[in-house]
Amino acid sequence: MARVKKTKAERKNAPHFNVIDAMIIILVIAAVVGIYFRYNIIDFLTNDKNNDEYVVSFSVENVRYTTPNYIRVGDTVYFKSNGEILGEFISESENQNPLNITIASEDFVKSNGEIVKIHYPDGESRVNLSGRLLCEGSYSPETGFCIDGSTYIAPGQSIEVYTETVSFVLSVTSIELYQEEN
Repeated sequence: MARVKKTKAERKNAPHFNVIDAMIIILVIAAVVGIYFRYNIIDFLTNDKNNDEYVVSFSVENVRYTTPNYIRVGDTVYFKSNGEILGEFISESENQNPLNITIASEDFVKSNGEIVKIHYPDGESRVNLSGRLLCEGSYSPETGFCIDGSTYIAPGQSIEVYTETVSFVLSVTSIELYQEEN
């Protein structure tokens, strides 16, 4: 078999890989890694570091009088929409029920325009609740309060939640930075 030799013109037109080509490839790879690092790793690290503990005060209106029996200090509360953790019940002081209970009532307007407050029988069928949750999240004036940096909540908002034993709709009344008692 005869060996075919390339002519000078053919050798000159053949592609060559040199140092500049290698530098361009390295720069493109570094740019892709930098973009990945910025949007994934840095966001993951800063979300955890910027979270503080906040107390979310809430109210629940017109629920069965047995509902408070299923709620204890330390119970975890979850968002019904996505199953993520909202927080856990805390009390005003040690060994106290996490909820304040009042008898539910409604206004009834008589035909003559008189408003009469109606309380449910014996105060044992329907009650209103208020309480506090300890939540981890971050607050900024631009975005408001976000649970774990992702789920936005605000005073006045109604949220469907559940625990291991009960589900209900709570209304957020206030959000404050948690001040640990010494």
